[in-house]
Amino acid sequence: MSRDEQREPDGQARPGFDPEAEQEVDFSRYWRLVVARWWLVAIGLVLGAVAGYAVSLGGSQVYKASADVYLGQPYSASGNISLQTLQTNPATIRAITRSQVVDLGASSKCGLTPGAIRSGLAVDAVPGSLTKNNQNPIIEITVQGKKGKKVACAANALAKLVVDKVSAFANQKIANFSQQISLDERQQTLINEALQRGGLSASDQLLLQLRLATVQSDRLSTSQLLLQARQVEQPQILTSAGFQRVTARSRRNVVVVAALIGLVLGILAALGWDRIVPRFSQRA
Repeated sequence: MSRDEQREPDGQARPGFDPEAEQEVDFSRYWRLVVARWWLVAIGLVLGAVAGYAVSLGGSQVYKASADVYLGQPYSASGNISLQTLQTNPATIRAITRSQVVDLGASSKCGLTPGAIRSGLAVDAVPGSLTKNNQNPIIEITVQGKKGKKVACAANALAKLVVDKVSAFANQKIANFSQQISLDERQQTLINEALQRGGLSASDQLLLQLRLATVQSDRLSTSQLLLQARQVEQPQILTSAGFQRVTARSRRNVVVVAALIGLVLGILAALGWDRIVPRFSQRA
């Protein structure tokens, strides 16, 4: 028996049978069913798009707030040798912001639970800032959540807590330099008063003038170190956080996916219409 033959129930072969032609007939039938019930396909497509649009509107809004923190670059006492410390390491900042103590401090100020802050927290180096030995002195602290004002408050609170925790070295240097400048100013005042009173020998006047020059030079150099400590070494908040709304999901993508699902369901309904409807009619 050839491939183009099929046996009848009585054992006789039926000529003219072509499996490929039969498959073509089936596909054509499916297509005719879909075309005949095109309104089911259209309804599925429309209902899917409407449902997707409704879902996209009903999704919860997400807000993001970011604060930029300059960690500072500490220097030696002479002011000409940079130091790499925990203050300049971003890993330190991540550990601080994720610690329970800091989270509790921020949550008590902003009305967010520590878990909510931690789940929406991100600490990253600001792109484009100077990087050296995997250390970056500018860090962006970002908090995401459902309440814009609360996430902004949390980001600012965390930024302030970070600055407070890593500023010990710079604050001590500033205090020391300020104390040294005050001492130099008092010595300068005493020396000027002694020179103005007169009655000093030429050698005493010379010694006082030399001392005055030394005090003035020391005061100038200390003032420069103090300025460096305040402007370069001391951590500070560069920009405070302000919340902005971010898209949790793309509305267009949701509508397209839902419409495609509706289209598929409409096609299936069109293909099975002739089988499903009679069954329901018989049951009724």
